[in-house]
Amino acid sequence: MIGLALAATTAVAPASAAKPQPSGQTATATSTYTCAHFNGLTVTADTVNRSSVSLKAGEVIGATVSPARIGDEIFLSVSSGLNFMFYSAPATSGLKYTAPYGSTFNLGWSLKTSGTRPSSLTWTFTCSTGGTTTTTDTDRDGVANSADSCAGTILPDSVSRKVAGKYYALSTGRFVDGTGKASGHTVIDAGGCSASQIASALGLSKRESQSGISLTVLTNWAASH
Repeated sequence: MIGLALAATTAVAPASAAKPQPSGQTATATSTYTCAHFNGLTVTADTVNRSSVSLKAGEVIGATVSPARIGDEIFLSVSSGLNFMFYSAPATSGLKYTAPYGSTFNLGWSLKTSGTRPSSLTWTFTCSTGGTTTTTDTDRDGVANSADSCAGTILPDSVSRKVAGKYYALSTGRFVDGTGKASGHTVIDAGGCSASQIASALGLSKRESQSGISLTVLTNWAASH
């Protein structure tokens, strides 16, 4: 997997559009939503947040934004329990999120622009059931069991020493070094493996298991898993 995860394109199912929000405001909600809520949903707002979204494994929520220009990116934050994940995709193609397991999620979409920010953004959503897709992610690291290189992943990594240049996984799944510098990799990129699991699999020293792994080791592992 490369960078942040993107789900596959799904068909748009017709449904009545939601009443647009005033430009410049954040659309928020606190009640429980399901996949059906997003089918045909249109929201005019800078960002869109939905709390307590109940999804089944394999259900896919798609988001597009208008206007969308080359260089703009859609960002999606996802939380479920103590698990936090972040996704991005070019705004010109839209972003698809596939629920890796059945649960309740908190979802938030935003746009990073490459130039002057438009005065008004309109978000359009779709949702599909994903057919007969069934995805199981027992350790809830964002990687399905069928593709997970490390079972039983526990986040964050337990490190006894934080050292510059030594990277470990946070509870969000992002790898940072002892100074907080981001590596550009996530646990998803690493095939569902934490730094301690990678160190163990490669037979690295106990010292590296306790402080994290080098960026070279992390990058090479992510490239092969």
